[in-house]
Amino acid sequence: MKIVAINGSLIPGGNVEALLDHALGEYDGDARFDIRRFYLSSIELNPCRQCNWCLGKQEPDRFCFQDDGMTEIYPELMAASGVIIATPVHFGRLSGTTADFIDRLRVFVHGNITRGAMRNKVGGALAVAWFRNAGLEQTLATVNTAFQVLNMVIATPDIGVLGGAAYSSLEGKGATLKGERLLVLEDELGMASARSVAYRVSELAALLDAGKQALL
Repeated sequence: MKIVAINGSLIPGGNVEALLDHALGEYDGDARFDIRRFYLSSIELNPCRQCNWCLGKQEPDRFCFQDDGMTEIYPELMAASGVIIATPVHFGRLSGTTADFIDRLRVFVHGNITRGAMRNKVGGALAVAWFRNAGLEQTLATVNTAFQVLNMVIATPDIGVLGGAAYSSLEGKGATLKGERLLVLEDELGMASARSVAYRVSELAALLDAGKQALL
């Protein structure tokens, strides 16, 4: 089963990446899962043009009019059993880059070939905020709304409610430590919630896969 992990941060090696890596550690040594990571900081990602090209002009090897980094990601999503989206919190919501990525998933809602392709795949949301009350819940809810629009199954964690939520400052108070860049690692509850999301993604993906096999 393939798990596609999306890092929506534009900061390579930052707190979002650290949280996502910790979550994906849930799959270490589990031969059932093939993990495919995408870092939006290192790919060309254009915003959706709302041109409606995908509604009637898709071809088997071309899902969107635009030919950018999504051309590589689309087939991986088609083949995935689960998707984990990790984003920083910007101005009380998900990052613009992550929003652009989600907007480009419109091809799986309206595409003449790819419509409904994400149905019954499992989605998990992760978010990192600098301080408390900065928009973690709003960010996770926005990602989960995208999963709902795509008819996906949302992986709610055993630790937390909407997804994996962590702070990149000490105790979420905006405090720092000199020389320490990855303070998300100090948020034990946040790290545990991210790992819980990954576990739930794997649990639900395995159950859905077993159900599909039973129907064959």
